[in-house]
Amino acid sequence: MKLKQTNVMFMVLALVSALVFLQSQAVSALVFLQSEAGNYCPTENINSIPGCFDALKLASGKDYRRLTRDCCRAVFSVIPDTCFLLLFPGKAYPIKMFRNICLNVNYVSAASPF
Repeated sequence: MKLKQTNVMFMVLALVSALVFLQSQAVSALVFLQSEAGNYCPTENINSIPGCFDALKLASGKDYRRLTRDCCRAVFSVIPDTCFLLLFPGKAYPIKMFRNICLNVNYVSAASPF
């Protein structure tokens, strides 16, 4: 009975590991396909705010502590709103995602980003 249980547990572990790996590949492929056309956002305004680009990298991983009001203003100044912000090599995110984050983030010094 012990050998049978061990085999079953091994198979379950292998199945769960495969599903997790395939899911992460699917998300990466989706981000790549969306940005494949090369519709990248201009980053001059974002780069002009010290620490803004790094704050957006952290925000892509759900860490919003370093987002500032000025950084969010730079995000809203990016035109067009259908472009993709290239944060990491091979990973681009829609600028609308960061606009939504900026609308919902709580700033330490003020309640509104504007």
